[in-house]
Amino acid sequence: MNHSQSLQRRAFLKKLTLGVGSTSLLAAQGKLQLMQSAMAASSDYSSLTDHKSLVCVFLFGGNDAFNMLVPYEQAAYDQYKTARSGLSLPRNTLNPLKGNQQAFHPSMGKLQALYDNDKLAIAASIGALIEPTDRASYKNETARLPADLFSHSHQQEFWETGTTAKSSVHPPGWGGRMMDMLTTANTNPTEPALFSLAGNSVWQRGLNPLDFVLNADSGVEEIKAFKNETWPNWRASRINAWNKILATNKSSLLKQHMAKTYINADERISALIDEIARSQEITTTYPSGNSLAKQLKMAAKMISIRENLGMKRQIFFVAMGGWDSHGNQLTDHANNLSKLDGAMDAFYKTTVELGVENSVTTFTASEFGRSYTSNDDGSDHAWAEHNLVMGGAVKGGQIHGNMLDLTVDGPDDAADTGRFIPKYGVDQYGATLAKWMGMTDSDMNEIFPNLSNFNTNDLGFMI
Repeated sequence: MNHSQSLQRRAFLKKLTLGVGSTSLLAAQGKLQLMQSAMAASSDYSSLTDHKSLVCVFLFGGNDAFNMLVPYEQAAYDQYKTARSGLSLPRNTLNPLKGNQQAFHPSMGKLQALYDNDKLAIAASIGALIEPTDRASYKNETARLPADLFSHSHQQEFWETGTTAKSSVHPPGWGGRMMDMLTTANTNPTEPALFSLAGNSVWQRGLNPLDFVLNADSGVEEIKAFKNETWPNWRASRINAWNKILATNKSSLLKQHMAKTYINADERISALIDEIARSQEITTTYPSGNSLAKQLKMAAKMISIRENLGMKRQIFFVAMGGWDSHGNQLTDHANNLSKLDGAMDAFYKTTVELGVENSVTTFTASEFGRSYTSNDDGSDHAWAEHNLVMGGAVKGGQIHGNMLDLTVDGPDDAADTGRFIPKYGVDQYGATLAKWMGMTDSDMNEIFPNLSNFNTNDLGFMI
């Protein structure tokens, strides 16, 4: 980095520093005290020297993982075809994975290639669990279970936080809590380090507000309400009034903080706009008309400027809706998986282009899987699912974890409709990723509230 670039970077970091606390204007005193206590207890990650970025791809609605990953061995496929009836996929259309025991959906040819080239793995049989649960403990009601199983909103929240809100107060998300602690690895631990391309989510909210919502098209947009523009005609008078308010000496601490918050946020946003404008051009081709691909491309841009941001640890949240397939499932699911296939493949190719494929890990999540049985041309809310993990640091070309017994009304079915009980909890899945990010066991137990109930915090899919 030359002297001019170094000065630019220091000026940029200084502007970002000014924005500390801007998203916490109305934070309660008790929450701030909790944050201080939690942060004081966490490990110091300032000695980390490498770069790692984690990208969460959330599939809102409940992905049918049992048509995403299909038994391919003939006897297992025959059982699948009988159980899934009208939802079953023709065997000759599937994309068999190496070993020919399992296959991807016909829409997943690019992800099949990544799997066969050891750049993609499957984390099997994951779901919302408080503790290990089996059919017997579920049926006799001795297992502690997440609240409101099979509910979209409750299970989304459980996936993102490890618990369920009480008294309308959402607990912090495990993405946000990870960044609360890992931010000390970054040059300036007060600048944003968790970026969402899909609006605000519970997953990204920590105790220390260091998340930043980006626009998938432009990255960051100016605060336009008080910008000098010729139209509408009343804008000039409003701007003049606002500037007088900012310039007025204020006796109220709240007014002082509000004015400082606006000025700092405006400067921080302007600085980030400039930095994104100077980012490396990405030459990898992304599929058009694909909102998930657009989000991932912007995440790649942010990763490309990580050094200018002073980032050694970054976390990203992207999302795609439309997975609640109660009807028209074969068509809708195929279209969604095709978009997922194209977006994730392009993103992985971009990490290779940027030379960061070994330091960027992308993983999927969804609030629950679907029922194995059909409700005519769709499926219902269920429980266990499979997830995809992608990157050069992934133990790819493998299915990690024990597969479910896909017998309807069998040993892994919660009832008689193929609502299969997860073998591994969300906390274990998240902790495996957190361990790769460099987190200590003690911090992981603080972030993942149910982790100590399981016999391992590492599902083995990361190198």
